Amino acid sequence: MLFKRKKICTGLLIAFGGTGVLAPSVSFAQSAQPEALNRVEITGSLIRRLASETATPVITLNVEELQKAGVTNAEQAVRFITQNQGGTVTSGSVSGTNGAAAYADLRSLGAQRTLVLLNGKRIAPNPFSTVATDLNTLPMAAIARIETLPDGASSIYGTDAIAGVINFITHRNYRGGSIDASAQVTEAGGGNVYSGNLLGGIGDLNKQGWNIMGALNVRQSKPLGGTERDFAATSYQPWNGFNALSPTAFPANYSQGTVSGNPTAPNCDPPGSISVPEVSGANAGRSIRCFADTQTFTNTLPKQDQQSVFLRGALALGSDHTASLEYFRSMNNVETKIAPSPEGGLTMTPLSPYYPGRGITPANPALNPAQNLSISWRTTALGSRSGEQENTTQRLLAGLEGVVAGWDYQANLFASSAKVDNFFLNGYPMTQPLRNGVSGCAVPLVSNVCPAGQQLMFNGAPLYLNPFGAQTANGLAYLQANQVLGQVQDGEAKMSGATANFSRVIGKLPGGSMALALAAEVRKEEMIYNTNIPKVSQAASSGLAGSGALRQGDRDISALAMELSMPVVKGLELGFSLRGDKYSDFGETINPKLSVRYQPNDKILLRGSANTGFTAPTLTQLYAPNSTTFTSTRYNDPVLCPNGVPAANAVPSRDCGIQFQQLQGGNAQLTAEESKAWTLGFVVQPTREFSVGLDYWHYYIKDSISVIGEQSIFADPAKYAALFVRCSQAPAARQTAIGACQIPGGDPLAYVINTNLNLGDVRTNGIDIQMNWEGAATPWGKFNASVRGSYVLKYEFQVEPNGRWFNPNGNYNAQFGGPVIRYQQVTTIGWQKGDWSSQLTNRFVNGYRDQNAQGAPFNVAPFNTNKVGDYSIFDIAVTYRGVKNLTLSAGVLNLFDTNPPFTNQVSRFQSRAYDDRFHNPLGRTYRVAAKYEF
Repeated sequence: MLFKRKKICTGLLIAFGGTGVLAPSVSFAQSAQPEALNRVEITGSLIRRLASETATPVITLNVEELQKAGVTNAEQAVRFITQNQGGTVTSGSVSGTNGAAAYADLRSLGAQRTLVLLNGKRIAPNPFSTVATDLNTLPMAAIARIETLPDGASSIYGTDAIAGVINFITHRNYRGGSIDASAQVTEAGGGNVYSGNLLGGIGDLNKQGWNIMGALNVRQSKPLGGTERDFAATSYQPWNGFNALSPTAFPANYSQGTVSGNPTAPNCDPPGSISVPEVSGANAGRSIRCFADTQTFTNTLPKQDQQSVFLRGALALGSDHTASLEYFRSMNNVETKIAPSPEGGLTMTPLSPYYPGRGITPANPALNPAQNLSISWRTTALGSRSGEQENTTQRLLAGLEGVVAGWDYQANLFASSAKVDNFFLNGYPMTQPLRNGVSGCAVPLVSNVCPAGQQLMFNGAPLYLNPFGAQTANGLAYLQANQVLGQVQDGEAKMSGATANFSRVIGKLPGGSMALALAAEVRKEEMIYNTNIPKVSQAASSGLAGSGALRQGDRDISALAMELSMPVVKGLELGFSLRGDKYSDFGETINPKLSVRYQPNDKILLRGSANTGFTAPTLTQLYAPNSTTFTSTRYNDPVLCPNGVPAANAVPSRDCGIQFQQLQGGNAQLTAEESKAWTLGFVVQPTREFSVGLDYWHYYIKDSISVIGEQSIFADPAKYAALFVRCSQAPAARQTAIGACQIPGGDPLAYVINTNLNLGDVRTNGIDIQMNWEGAATPWGKFNASVRGSYVLKYEFQVEPNGRWFNPNGNYNAQFGGPVIRYQQVTTIGWQKGDWSSQLTNRFVNGYRDQNAQGAPFNVAPFNTNKVGDYSIFDIAVTYRGVKNLTLSAGVLNLFDTNPPFTNQVSRFQSRAYDDRFHNPLGRTYRVAAKYEF
């Protein structure tokens, strides 16, 4: 064996991985076939070795123990990695088209800088919204453990490993079989989760020379309605100083010049429509408009269905070579529901029977009954807007490994694809028919008048839509008949290539054997987006009008890498790795890494590393289709309503205190990022039972790729004047789709540009800590405990080259779009006696200073000095193995029914008054599971 295990190694296996959910070596659950702990491929190294012999910490999570803490998919699993921050979560797809994805985000450096692998190899990224492997597509039934290297790894893996690597590793040479099922039922209702796994394998690769294994996973997560939890049941919480209501409501608001109002205010139509006092202008203190409480119509958590199949076969070719073939296919379907479509730019003429004062709708003496009204209406008659995003990801991997001429080698061919289809299921009205329905005119108005003989007819009768009350049967039929439904968009990412690496001992040094590894990789990346422009252009609320029917791109990448392990003297090992990447569209880069590992005795280990990194813009960042969507909060047009005061040619309901449109998507002018990182740490094991480790880490990234953010743009309209696009400047297709551009008066704001840009630099540092205790057997059983934490000392970033540094560490930052969590911790306590075992898990997330950007009247203390509280929840599980081949488990998640802490931020459209990136809304949940092995 190339490396010998020393006394400290056994302890360090615990120190690196912890106990309970963090250490397969002390897991109470055993797989049907224990897997070898000899020299293996370790995440972060090209040289096969023990995890304890690396100079940088590799954190290992055991899947069977994670399941006891309620983990049923990969998105939940990465929350137990304390170096991982909020990132993109599946619930985010409720308020946007992100491909129904979830992504890892090590060190808050972004999903695009966190490389997620399956068995050490890449998977095609999700083609929508962002730039990384979708956690929702990983075949969890086949996963045995998860290894995380929270350190820069571009010298081994190439680009997108600046922040580190998370490697999902499947069972190997598995024999036997198991079937398991679990159910998680919430005490308060909604959000239940059901899952089942089937795992089986035959043949012994070591004895028979072959092995075939397969795994099947099925998981369903039920939706959670926006009003099913008291703490988030409404978008208006004056007791908390929180107002996230939308000014586009039903019954509709109207305006005529400087006059605005609602014929039903202040009663409106609760709970989905309520009225609150105006805070400025001539109507300050009066309730003259209605506001939509979108929680009434929105699912906080979407419905999610996941299925995956994983197959692997291995065949020994003599004593020195093994061939393998691996295939997985996963499907992730997410069905979302958001508030009914908000429609502006509607015109009601005095001919409408619903015009105020004509007998059906109450009059307003301030109106000129001979002039048209501008209408802002939410189409609740159609119900919530609902959609479905379907992601199908697959990968075929053929491998050959063994020994030739003294070299350990591994070679692979792979092909992977990820395809996402986006469907509209309900609630997206066609824009022009809706405008015609309100005006009662079969064609667009000419000089604000319906041409003679153009009365709108439907089902043989004249038709006017009623934006202030219930529709007639004919009006409802008209709305239902004029929706945009079906598939509106699809995207596909493809990746194919080959890898090969060779390693061997090349000599002797005073400290032991010197090893060398060489590696090569070639791959091709492709992406394509198709948007059904004729269909989406009919619905302004789709946000996709004018995005372009086809967007595509591709690139070729080749790389060479090497790694050298040099035990220069006893206890001291130096490591050096180097990788060069060549991109067909971004040139070449070379990135080295130096590491040191010093073990002066059996109780102390010192370690450190330094590296550089490089990240080319992904194809998604470059070519993702542009789309418009509403801003997450309300703003004032800086020209037509500066500081909330309407200008002479303004329309208050269009220009003041509303959600404007923002343009999002790719940018083909991006340039690459570069990074530097280093770590320094130690592990001390004073006794056989106890160990403690600490690692300091530091990252610096240049030319970071991100978006400026809507809040920054509106906060400084002079600085970002070029990002404000007026209706007169907007392309014709977008101008037609945007309601504000249809309302006369001035030159309204069409949208702000908020696409990907090369911004400034990012710098962050902090400390990771781990403590582990493995107790000896006692008459009361055997106990163990672990604590893992990550503390961010500093996090700063710029939104422009050489610009001001912003600090989101421990505080919500508008430019960052949220906070960086200063400290996270996972603590586990385990117990085992005979056939019984139990596990108590605590997850702690530090609080932070809130956004505190609510407008009047909530812009005063204590509302504008809020601090989001700490979040600490406990999960407990009890397991019984007293029946042959059967494992029974029961537990309670969120044992003390702890609610998420309140936040007044409004950027998380689907999660009012809490942040779904860090906190769980489900509350106390009961879990039962059973597993039968055969």
